Amino acid sequence: MKTPVIWFLRKFAVLILFIGIEGIAGAAPLHVLFIGNSYTGVNNLPNVFKEIVTSTGAQAPVVKAVTNGGFTLEKHLNAEKTLNLIDEGGWDVVMLQGQSEESALSETFTNLRRDFLHGAKELSGRIRTKSPKARIVFYQTWARHADYWVNPMRGESLGKNPIEMQALIRKWYERAASQVKDALIAPVGDAWELNYKDPKALRLHRNDHSHPEFNGTYLAGLVIYGTIFHPSKLSVPFRGTLSEPDAAYLQRIATKAIQHEGKESLSH
Repeated sequence: MKTPVIWFLRKFAVLILFIGIEGIAGAAPLHVLFIGNSYTGVNNLPNVFKEIVTSTGAQAPVVKAVTNGGFTLEKHLNAEKTLNLIDEGGWDVVMLQGQSEESALSETFTNLRRDFLHGAKELSGRIRTKSPKARIVFYQTWARHADYWVNPMRGESLGKNPIEMQALIRKWYERAASQVKDALIAPVGDAWELNYKDPKALRLHRNDHSHPEFNGTYLAGLVIYGTIFHPSKLSVPFRGTLSEPDAAYLQRIATKAIQHEGKESLSH
């Protein structure tokens, strides 16, 4: 449990980072690099993020991405395209998204834990070498849909249910981020969890119980936008293919997740 003093200091430090981001964004277009896999690539999350930012009246960010399917952070560390994009330098924000299971499986499998933490640390080090002022943001992923566990042969390596899986994801993303000075976490998975706990919950998963429908990608984009820009209130005109009520609902969920960031658990 974090003490009130530590929690306050952390929030103050994050506020300073946000002020720095807003200063950068006000002077020139924000340069953002997404490093991930299909959870970033499906529905083109980088472009959704760009549309969200632009619709609020801010300058359109310069966005690039590398989204090899199934890639872990360790694989990105050894991927020429990823390293070339990092080495371009001049990045204001770099998003790091691991493979959808590697954070949860880090609890049980020491080799995966080692690779997850090593990949996070080494990628961050290279980013900071090429872009010393870059804000490194870990894109926390989400648990499988509850229907994933209907099959009793699935086992429990990812947890017994979505809540357990999300708790493991949260834990290991926090561990990964703790290795990197001033790193932030975009609590996307926590926002998905809050949605499914709501009586008005929307189905965010595709039928594979893993990848996002557009509404899930939109929610991810909102959380990432809120984490980077820290607006006092999420009021985003862009809603893509979503109805106005669904977009407004997801903006409320994203706001709640961002406000919870830094607390020990959303499950209590």
